[in-house]
Amino acid sequence: MSQKASTRRDFIRNTAMVAGVAGLAGCTQLSPGTTAAGPAASGPSRPLRVKYGLNLLVYTATFSKDQTDLIRKVADMGYDGVEIPFNDLGVLDAKATRRACEKAGVGLTSCCVLMPGTNLCSDKKAERTAGIARLRKLIDITAEMGGDMVAGPLYAPVSHLTGRWRTEDEWKWCVEGFSAGAEHAAKGGVRLAVEPLNRFETYVINTAADAVKLVKEVGNPSFKVQFDTFHGGIEEKDMAAAIRATGDYLGHFHASENDRGIPGTGQVRWKEVFAALKAIDYTGWVTIESFATGIVDLCAAACIWRPIYDSADNLAKQGLAFLRETARTA
Repeated sequence: MSQKASTRRDFIRNTAMVAGVAGLAGCTQLSPGTTAAGPAASGPSRPLRVKYGLNLLVYTATFSKDQTDLIRKVADMGYDGVEIPFNDLGVLDAKATRRACEKAGVGLTSCCVLMPGTNLCSDKKAERTAGIARLRKLIDITAEMGGDMVAGPLYAPVSHLTGRWRTEDEWKWCVEGFSAGAEHAAKGGVRLAVEPLNRFETYVINTAADAVKLVKEVGNPSFKVQFDTFHGGIEEKDMAAAIRATGDYLGHFHASENDRGIPGTGQVRWKEVFAALKAIDYTGWVTIESFATGIVDLCAAACIWRPIYDSADNLAKQGLAFLRETARTA
């Protein structure tokens, strides 16, 4: 990836995705032993049984076989797995990545985006077809790496904004695209999770309720919701309530502070968030996501104009320690 400066829109359009889904209000899917206010009062409190991952975007905008040493580094910090950024698929080395994960004894998820010209809810059939093709490729590479989750705003390129709300046709095409993707994921033995983004990055899916409606309409158990606390802090009225309402549809979770800094140093109400995860008996990945501050294009894409942490290593170590302790006491 080029290290030269670029505009936010130029970079995002060349490295991301977003677009297509209809809204939903009042989604109330709850797990057994859960009430609308949280966990049921009776019975002993169970520990939160999750796996902790680190998104490698905190170190690199792209990931190649020359960077597989990051996997051992993350494992030595105590993480259960790594999340690989899937931007330029041409630089990925699935076999080398799988070997590195197996050697380090960690799991893997992929953080994925759609590119310009690949859009599940486009009014151009060729773009919808290309979007499904890329989705299948993302799934295949993740499976080859030994990963178990393909996650991200996989409906259209990030920052694809039309100046209006989604249409019924866009929603229909999105359902059709994800139906094909979920079927392919099931065959490959991995799961697919769709991520809501905030209103400044997409006009299509902004809330967990939006994503739940999409997952329900697709109706494939391999297709789930991804929740990110950064976006939730902007769009949700109550993040903990949104997590509880998502319930069994929650398949992947990004732990991101409100300023993308070290978890626990900002305004996210982490105890409430983890209590909600415990209430729905969530057992998937809790993955820290932030961005490498030394990469000009990546910072432009994330609108990070000032230092938000002192070092990537400290963010990874302190963030993990904070999340583990918060989960223990929630």
